[in-house]
Amino acid sequence: MPYRRLPTTDKARSRALKAALKMAEKTEEKKLAFTKIRLQELNLAKTNFENSLTQYEADRKKQAEKNKEYKIVQEKTVLYISHFILTLYMAVERDEIKEDALKNYNLQNLNKKLPRLATEEEILDWGKKIIDGEQKRIQSGGSPIYTPSIALVKVNVEKFRDIAIFMQNLRKISARSHEKMKENRNATNLFISQLWNEIEENLKSDSPKHKRQQAQEYGIIYVFRRKEKKKLKSDDLQTDLLFDFS
Repeated sequence: MPYRRLPTTDKARSRALKAALKMAEKTEEKKLAFTKIRLQELNLAKTNFENSLTQYEADRKKQAEKNKEYKIVQEKTVLYISHFILTLYMAVERDEIKEDALKNYNLQNLNKKLPRLATEEEILDWGKKIIDGEQKRIQSGGSPIYTPSIALVKVNVEKFRDIAIFMQNLRKISARSHEKMKENRNATNLFISQLWNEIEENLKSDSPKHKRQQAQEYGIIYVFRRKEKKKLKSDDLQTDLLFDFS
């Protein structure tokens, strides 16, 4: 026997709610396969689900769009920090800056290699070390580095810090929206299951096949297992309008 399958996607959930409402619109109340109270709950469930889905998708879209800008700023900031450090190392090699000055930047133990700048924390941490170190070296009488200047490094580090904070807030908002959507999906699945139970209980027919066809008009989904499908004739499948399931 075919079995009933609840929606597994947001589109399918929305489609199931709309199908039941469509039947309510074109069916007399006394002939409707669910109660007036259930109809009120159906309207509320549809509104809540669609509003939650709209907010969830908007939050995801906003985060994705801002993430593109975040990546560009991140890459540029890493570039400025890296280029400044490389320029510093070359100045040390030319003996224009004493190697001991690397302590100002916490670079003395890296063997003139670039520090790891893979994470948000590492970028901001090393950005601060480089900015503070250059200011400290200049205050001690050293000549500023100009390619790039510490001012440009600072501008980019601050810009990255600002967008990083903004992205952290967006991630929190998206996470809350995601959790709310998960709760709404569960609540909607439960409601659809209860609605479908009521519909199947109230539909009257001498033929199980005809009863399924009536239920399908309310949005209920039935599927055949593969072995069951092979036993059926093609014309029966066409008239029964059942969904294939593997």
